[in-house]
Amino acid sequence: MKREGLRRRQEEVCDEPEELKRKVIELAAAVRSAKHLVIYTGAGISTAASIPDYRGPNGVWTLLQKGRSIRATDLSEAEPTLTHMSIACLHKHNLVQHVVSQNCDGLHLRSGLPQAAISELHGNMYIEVCTFCTPNREYVRMFDVTERTALHRHHTGRMCHKCGAQLRDTIVHFGEKGTLREPLNWEAATEAASKADVILCLGSSLKVLKKYPHLWCMSKPPSRRPKLYIVNLQWTPKDDLAALKLHGKCDDVMRLLMEELGLEIPCYDSYDMVHFGHSNQLRQARAMGDYLIVGIHTDEEIAKHKGPPVFTQEERYKMVQAIKWVDEIAPRAPYVSTLETLDKYNCDFCVHGNDITLTVDGKDTYEEVKAAGRYRECNRTQGVSTTDLVGRMLLMTKAHHSNIDEDLDYQKHKDNFGKGPKGHSPWTGVSQFLQTSQKIIQFASGKEPQPGDTIIYVAGAFDLCDAGPTSLTEAIDIGHVDFLEKVHLLAERPYIIVGLHFDQEVNRYKGKNYPIMNIHERTLSVLACRYVSEVVIGAPYAVTADLLDHFKVDLVCHGLTEVVPDKDGSDPYQEPKRRGIFQLVDSGSNLTTDLIVQRIIKNRLEFEARNQKKEAKELAVLEAMKKTEEEEHEKGLQG
Repeated sequence: MKREGLRRRQEEVCDEPEELKRKVIELAAAVRSAKHLVIYTGAGISTAASIPDYRGPNGVWTLLQKGRSIRATDLSEAEPTLTHMSIACLHKHNLVQHVVSQNCDGLHLRSGLPQAAISELHGNMYIEVCTFCTPNREYVRMFDVTERTALHRHHTGRMCHKCGAQLRDTIVHFGEKGTLREPLNWEAATEAASKADVILCLGSSLKVLKKYPHLWCMSKPPSRRPKLYIVNLQWTPKDDLAALKLHGKCDDVMRLLMEELGLEIPCYDSYDMVHFGHSNQLRQARAMGDYLIVGIHTDEEIAKHKGPPVFTQEERYKMVQAIKWVDEIAPRAPYVSTLETLDKYNCDFCVHGNDITLTVDGKDTYEEVKAAGRYRECNRTQGVSTTDLVGRMLLMTKAHHSNIDEDLDYQKHKDNFGKGPKGHSPWTGVSQFLQTSQKIIQFASGKEPQPGDTIIYVAGAFDLCDAGPTSLTEAIDIGHVDFLEKVHLLAERPYIIVGLHFDQEVNRYKGKNYPIMNIHERTLSVLACRYVSEVVIGAPYAVTADLLDHFKVDLVCHGLTEVVPDKDGSDPYQEPKRRGIFQLVDSGSNLTTDLIVQRIIKNRLEFEARNQKKEAKELAVLEAMKKTEEEEHEKGLQG
């Protein structure tokens, strides 16, 4: 009898569609009326992302008990499920106050759910911490930090860049007690439970969570405990206490729930970057003809063929339009270039860099136009890649500007992003960017101010993630394009001079690992913008009388962000203010450093997977090219 009871508890039961629909309507009413809704999630919400659960028919523990092997799962390919995205949406609409998760896969964070709204009770396999720093310093990685750790062995082998202490993972194994504040966030989980009037359990067997009585408010009288709603295909030890048990898959239930609530489930979208390497390709392409049209792919096309981008397609439209060599953009351009597309825009030929670009199935995206003789190539800018710039943001280390060879974490980052396990492609990877005077001349306009021009001076880091008023991304980001465009509109004939601060100065007032780009990279980034006429490399932090007189400045502009005092505590803009030529400019953009970094963190695993898959395809092409050359050489010898 006992064995039969255990067998039945492991069985999966599905409600009939009409019954499930009725239950979802009841659940939706509870969600609407809840004053403080808390969601508890388990492995069942990630099975749709091909991550196995533990106690399902094909779960980890179930298979082990049967003596069967467990297939390896590549978590880098996993994406937030419909359930993850629905939860993030419910939180955004203030229908969910907190999420308590047993999962370590990091999918909640990548769905866009703020970290403060999550308690990851068993840790996060992509976060390691320094417990010697106060508060504990977190490092969000692109790779699984637990590869060298185990039960009671938590040191990862890497060191804290701040204090030099050993870093540890955040995982809580069976038989251990979690002691870390973040990402476990027990304090917030307990507080949320104490305030909850409704608890929704999704995809959890509750066999672990039931051991935490404070999460169930057991100290309260039964009538004052939160109403419990459970979504699970199997039996749970809390079923008898539930106000409602829904036997269905989490994605199916959440789809019906969001429909009943009238909320659209957000797609797990992707973004992309435009850096000065791309700007240089556009410069070369423009020199090949008289009129340059740039095709911009959709988020869906990029995600399908290449992997996660960093900016939305609308943001990319404006960023590319701000590059001074671009005459026109072609929105929603197909990823595979065809003769039909060229004819549609009356183009004689198309241009791409000399690195190969492949579709998701490994085909050359320019095969058709190459065969027709309507393809040209320009040189790829060495030493810059989206791969490297993304890694610099996530590593939170200054080593990307110095002592790179001595920094093990940076080496790990390079291997993790730009090199697969079986080789190295010349097109995907991290190399060193070398600035030359010729490169600056190619990017600079070479125009001097003319009589009647209004000379406007703006200064800042102009870094990838500078939150200041005058910063750009690798080439240009939408917030900073808006700022420079607003400055450009202040005069009929503007001549904008940008003062770039040296790396050490930026680090003084920005801290952390800023600047992301070094002074040479930032110089080309700014020069690529159509609104900029001149750049002062290594401009003084304080806008001095000498600087204003030397450039005959008519107006000095700054955004609405805070101005950090100079080293001596003085206002760096006191001289232009004294002269009455200082003006604040509102860019009207809400794109901030934090938002960009959140996007990167959200997609951190996809970036790793993207580059390794991209390189694997490139290596296959290289091998085929090498084989063809060898065959032709052999034929030549035989002839």
